[in-house]
Amino acid sequence: GTLEVPVLHDINIEIEAGEFVSIMGPSGSGKSTLMNIIGCLDQKATGEYLLNGRNVLQTDDSNLSLIRNRYIGFIFQH
Repeated sequence: GTLEVPVLHDINIEIEAGEFVSIMGPSGSGKSTLMNIIGCLDQKATGEYLLNGRNVLQTDDSNLSLIRNRYIGFIFQH
């Protein structure tokens, strides 16, 4: 079966085009989960995710690939 584990609560974030954002927090705080959702790699269970006014949850896989290619970039640093 599928077990849902609530990880992120009451997240509301707006990132403007060209803006650089740092996501920091202690281990287990949901940073990777949030980045996977922002990067269209994971789907969230409730709520909505709008990117350029488009609901990401209603976007098919090929268009998600296009969105990732054109609009989203990550830099990881340890």
